[in-house]
Amino acid sequence: MHENIYNIRFTLWAHEHMKFCPVTRARFRNDVTYMNEAMIREWNEIVEPEDLTYILGDVAFCNVQTATAYMRRLNGRKILIVGNHDKKLVEDKTFCKEFESISEYKSINYDGHKIVMFHYPMTQYRARDVGMDATGYIVQTMEDAIKDALKGAIKSHH
Repeated sequence: MHENIYNIRFTLWAHEHMKFCPVTRARFRNDVTYMNEAMIREWNEIVEPEDLTYILGDVAFCNVQTATAYMRRLNGRKILIVGNHDKKLVEDKTFCKEFESISEYKSINYDGHKIVMFHYPMTQYRARDVGMDATGYIVQTMEDAIKDALKGAIKSHH
């Protein structure tokens, strides 16, 4: 079976501040526990056990035991690109075992395209060398990220 590859950012499981965003508050009934369970259910409806997901930082906003428990419930293989809210989590060996790898950034070749993934936007920093980047501010499949990047490159040349 063919694996799908996804990227996502800012899952922030257990983050109480979701209540300050009207859209998030309405969608998740102003209930963080409901939000966490809905996010896990929606993840597992899309991501199959053989799929690979790059998490581009800020995976959880809770203690390491709770964060580890959430990661264990998610389908698929996971690679974490460390975000500013992940620093304490990645100090824990048990949490780290939930990921195939953990790094500050990841460079891959996908379908003939070089993609560099960061938590922080790096377009201005390395745009000439990278070709395109996927930051914590893009949530989509790799195919869609490539299409969007190519559309942007084409528009900027007209």
